[in-house]
Amino acid sequence: MSVKKIILVAIGVVALAIGLSTLAQRVADVRQQDSLDAFYATPVGLEAAKPGTVFRVETLPDAPVAGASSFRILYRTERPDGTAAVAGAMVFVPIAPAPETGRPVLAYAHGTIGQGRGCAPSRRTEPIGPNAWYAQAIASGFVVVATDYAGIGTAGPNLFLVGQAESLDIVNSVRALEQVPGANPSKKWVVFGHSQGGHSALWTGELAAQEMPEKTLIGVAAAAPAAELPLIISQQWNTGVGWVVGAEVAQSWPSMYPNLDISSAISSEGNRWTSQIADACLGEGVPVPPLLGFVAAAVGVPYFNGNPIVDPRIAKVAAEQTPKPLPATLPLLIAQGTADTVIPPESNAALQETWCAAGSNLTMMWLGGVGHVAAGTTAAPTIVPWLRALFDGATPTPQCSGVPPVAVPATTLQEALLLVR
Repeated sequence: MSVKKIILVAIGVVALAIGLSTLAQRVADVRQQDSLDAFYATPVGLEAAKPGTVFRVETLPDAPVAGASSFRILYRTERPDGTAAVAGAMVFVPIAPAPETGRPVLAYAHGTIGQGRGCAPSRRTEPIGPNAWYAQAIASGFVVVATDYAGIGTAGPNLFLVGQAESLDIVNSVRALEQVPGANPSKKWVVFGHSQGGHSALWTGELAAQEMPEKTLIGVAAAAPAAELPLIISQQWNTGVGWVVGAEVAQSWPSMYPNLDISSAISSEGNRWTSQIADACLGEGVPVPPLLGFVAAAVGVPYFNGNPIVDPRIAKVAAEQTPKPLPATLPLLIAQGTADTVIPPESNAALQETWCAAGSNLTMMWLGGVGHVAAGTTAAPTIVPWLRALFDGATPTPQCSGVPPVAVPATTLQEALLLVR
């Protein structure tokens, strides 16, 4: 038996051991999810309903936020091709009376969490997760809506890292607020996202005006956004991150691009584990398959056969799903940690240079020594008041003169750009 086969057998044994040790927790989660399936089931009349229609709403006692009433909702959204879909979301409504002009709206987009039904934040046993800043947003007067995205917790597919789908799920969650008790949303709103949610937020900045012209997006914030996809893929394809994100992309992108054969770029081991990894929930319990992906990468078994950006078809899609610079009229704040091992800091250093050169109204917030997950929690106390000030007429000045504290990987960037032209 080869060394590689021995390693893979050992990984399988470890998976079995960890799986058995967490069996009781998984059984309890299955029971909870079974009890929630009726709420998240696709409703009758979906096709005829308008985008943003709320089909179901109920209180969410497992998501207490100081000063707020918490709800879970099921609402109508749509796919980029216009096909109707449903998504779940959490809504946090201040108990304090709404102003006459309506409450300022903050739409939140979460990061990569897995595509299984129990991965949806509104279906979790601990829906708030690391987002303690919800209370700060409520205290600032925001009504907050946090989409699960279509296909996570509801009928799939989930279009992971497809900006046109993410932005539709976000704008339709904002529309849904009109039907949530006590929400009283204003016509102005802002969006904030972390990691994959940062990708979603940046795409929303580009598309919101055409997708939801009846409301006005006045600001965008992103923490550690997955933005410059060719650069990120080039640096992460052979790491544990490559296993986790690669599996979700492999489940998602062919749904948007039916002629794209990603499986040929994936190793035999990767193809074997794709569905288990993509459906595993991150941030709650023990996500066994993704952990094993990190182990596999550490011992030299990558998810992909090689850098997938070398394949012009994949490179083209990665370029298409990379958000473009936002206009100078839309204030933007991006926070990035220098110790991030998931989103390479160099990728957002490249974004800073490119978007500032294009004239974006960008405030770049570099967080020294901060990692990926911590970027969201560290930046939020600054992001929330920055966004709130926009409703009071603040006009941020672009902060593009500072040199990024990390270097842009020029060779990788040039290679990526050549491949996608």
